[in-house]
Amino acid sequence: MLIALLLVVGGIAIGFCSRVMTAVGLSGLVVVLSVVVWIARGDASGIGGLVLLAHLSALQSGYLLGAYLRVRADDP
Repeated sequence: MLIALLLVVGGIAIGFCSRVMTAVGLSGLVVVLSVVVWIARGDASGIGGLVLLAHLSALQSGYLLGAYLRVRADDP
């Protein structure tokens, strides 16, 4: 849960300050790190896939919120 919280906060920061390609790159990094952890633990189960999906959802929802806040701040 703490990792998901950090991903949401990071997503908000990226959405507020950057463009979508940064979020795509960070999503790729999350996938690569998850695969490395799966290999290190020797555990490639369905639960691990659901955890990966939850982490990617947290990152993307944070990005969308940050992008929304950026657009609202740009409106006069």
